[in-house]
Amino acid sequence: MSDWLMKAKQRVGKSLHLPDDLLFDLPRMTWIGSFLLHIENHKGLLRVEVDHIWIEVHGGRIEVEGTSMTILSMVAGEMTIKGEIDLVRYRRQQGGEPK
Repeated sequence: MSDWLMKAKQRVGKSLHLPDDLLFDLPRMTWIGSFLLHIENHKGLLRVEVDHIWIEVHGGRIEVEGTSMTILSMVAGEMTIKGEIDLVRYRRQQGGEPK
C-alpha cells in the first residue's frame, strides 16, 4: 500500500473513530486462557497438522501450536480454535513468502 493511501486511510479512520484492524484488514485475535482462540480477518487455512495450525492473514500468517486442537468454527473471515494452545505466533510477510 502506498504511503499516501495509508496516511489518507489513517486520517479518515481517525475522524470516524474506526479501529486500525478494520481500516487495514489486520487480524484480530482473542485468546481465552490456554484453551480457546478466536481469530477475525483471516484469509483461510494454510496447513493443519496434529499440533500446528497455520492461518493466512493480510501481510503474513499466524501459527498456532498446541495439543488436542480442533477448529470449532470457520466462517467468512472468522475462526475459533479449541484445545490446549501453547503458542500463537504472528509472522509478517517479507518479500514473497512469510518467514
